[in-house]
Amino acid sequence: MTFSAFRPGFNDTLINDGSTINVTTSYTILLSTLAIASLVSVIIKKRRKIKHYLLNDLLLHILTHHRSAVVTIVGLPLSLVWDFTLKIRLHYIRIFKSAPHLHNKRVKIIQEQVKNRPDKNAPLCTARPGWMSVSLSYRSYKQKWNAIEMPLYDILSIDVETLSVTVEPCVSIGQLTHALNPMGYTLPVVPEMDDLTIGGLINGTGIESSSHKYGLFHEIVSELELMLGDGKVVIATKDNEYADLFHAVPWSYGTIALLLSAKLQLIPCQEYVKLTYTPHQEKESYIKHMRELSGELNTNGKSCPMFVEGLAYSLNEAVVMSGDFVSATEVPRGTVNRLSLWWKPWFYKHVEEMLQSNNEVVEYIPLRDYYHRHTQSLFWEMELMIPIGNHIIFRWLLGWIMPPKVSFLKISQTEMTRQLVEKTHVAQDFLVPVRKMSEFLDLCDSEYDRVYPLWLCLHDHSPMPGSLLKDPVCPNVNGNEMYIDIGVYGLPQCVKEKREDEFDMKKSMKKVLKALVNMDGFQMLYADVFSTREEFEDMFDHEGYRKIREKYNADNGTFREVYDKMNLIL
Repeated sequence: MTFSAFRPGFNDTLINDGSTINVTTSYTILLSTLAIASLVSVIIKKRRKIKHYLLNDLLLHILTHHRSAVVTIVGLPLSLVWDFTLKIRLHYIRIFKSAPHLHNKRVKIIQEQVKNRPDKNAPLCTARPGWMSVSLSYRSYKQKWNAIEMPLYDILSIDVETLSVTVEPCVSIGQLTHALNPMGYTLPVVPEMDDLTIGGLINGTGIESSSHKYGLFHEIVSELELMLGDGKVVIATKDNEYADLFHAVPWSYGTIALLLSAKLQLIPCQEYVKLTYTPHQEKESYIKHMRELSGELNTNGKSCPMFVEGLAYSLNEAVVMSGDFVSATEVPRGTVNRLSLWWKPWFYKHVEEMLQSNNEVVEYIPLRDYYHRHTQSLFWEMELMIPIGNHIIFRWLLGWIMPPKVSFLKISQTEMTRQLVEKTHVAQDFLVPVRKMSEFLDLCDSEYDRVYPLWLCLHDHSPMPGSLLKDPVCPNVNGNEMYIDIGVYGLPQCVKEKREDEFDMKKSMKKVLKALVNMDGFQMLYADVFSTREEFEDMFDHEGYRKIREKYNADNGTFREVYDKMNLIL
C-alpha cells in the first residue's frame, strides 16, 4: 500500500489493488453526516421552540409585514371557497330547512333559550360570531354574554298588492335583491353589500343613494316582531300600542329587544339605472348641486332623482352622480356599463376619469350592478389591502374572485396590525346637516390630513321619538331636515408618506366628534367609538331611550346600553 504526495488543490488518493478512493470525499461525507446528526439532535432538543417559531412568530411576521401578499394568495381563494360554501348552504337551507310556516316554531325555541339561559346576570345578545359582521371592527363582548342562537334566515312572504315583504333578521340584502328584482320590485333603500343582514340594518342603520327620498333603512320598515328580555313576543308598528318600541329599536343595536321578523316596504323598479356624472372643481359648486338634487332647495315642485351620490377626490374636486330607473327599451345601443364584470375598473376609479374629462357623462347600468357598484373594491379600501388590485392584468386574472371577505380580513389580523389600524386607518361615517357640510369638509381635510376619496350620501332625517337620534334642529315644514353622510375611509397623507408620528388618531377623533356634536351631527356606530360615556351622551339622546328600556325591562341586566356594546377605545 503506497500513498501519493499531498498537493494542495488536488485530490489525495489511496491506491489499493487497482482501486482509487477519494479521501477528501470520504472526509466530506463523514463531516456532513456528523453535521446532520448534530442538526437533528439540536432540532429534537429544541423542537418545541422551533415549532413555536414556525407556527407563531414566523406566521405573525408574515401576517403583519406581508399582509397584501397574504390577502392575495390566501385571502382571495379562501373567500371564494367561503362564498361557494355559503351558496351551497343557502341552497341546502332553501331545500331542506326553509319553511316560513315554521317561523312560530323557531320563535318558540328562541323563547326557551331566553327563559332558560344559564346565567341570568349576563346580558343577552345574538350568537352570530363577531368576525362575521361586515364592520371592520372586532367586538368580543359575545364571548362573555348569553349568546342566543337565532336561525331566522327566511323570506316569509312577498305581497305585491300591499307592496311589502316580510323577512327574518338573518336574511341578507343579496337574498332579497335576488328574489325581488326579477319580479320588478326592490327596496326603497338598498345598501351596497350583499352580506349585510336585515337585522343589522334595522338594529343599527343603513344608508344608500336613495336615502334623500326615503331616509335611513329603518324608515322603510312598517312592522317589527320583537322578543322582550322576559321572552314575551310583541308586534310593534308606527301606530299601535307598541309604537314607542317601534321607534326606539333603530340605532338600539339590540339593547332593547331581540328582532324576530320585519315587514319592509317595496317599490316598483326597472332593469336599468340611467346615471349622470357631473364633475365639479369647486367645493361650494358640488355642495350646491347635491342640495338641489336632494329636493331640499326645491320650491317649484319639481321631482328629484331616485339616486344621488357624490365622490370627493380633494376638498374642491368632486363628481356628483344622479340616477333614475329606466326600462331596457329606453337604453340606447352601446351605452350600457356592466360594472359587475370582473375586468372592469373599480367604480371610484371609473368615476375619477369623469373628473379628469371635466365633461358631463351619461351611462346606463344594470340595476344590480348599480346597487353593488362599490362591492368589488369595498369602496376604496382594497387599494390598501391589494395595491395592484386595479391593474388591468390583475383584474383580468383575479378580478373574478374579488373582493376578499371582510370576515377574513378581520380574523387574519395580528395584534400588531390591529393596533396599527386603530392608530392610523380612518373608517368613519358622519351624519351632518347639509347646512354644515362645507364647514365639516374643511375640518375633515385638516384633521385627517387629506384622506380622499370621501363618500357623500344624502339622507332625509326625520324625528325618531325614543331612539338615540336627536330630532332635527332646523326642520322643514314636514318636520324633517336634509343631512349628508360623509364617509371617511383610508390613510392620512402623512401616514402614506411614512410620517406616522405626525398623526394622532385619538386627538383628531376627539376634535372631530366635538365639532360634530356642535353641528347637530352623529357618528355611525359600526365604526370605532372614541368617546367617553359623557361625550357619547352629548351626541345621542339617552333620555327617551332610557325610558323605553325601563318601560320594557331592558335595563335590569337583560340588555346593556349601546355604549357598552359599541365602545372600543376609551
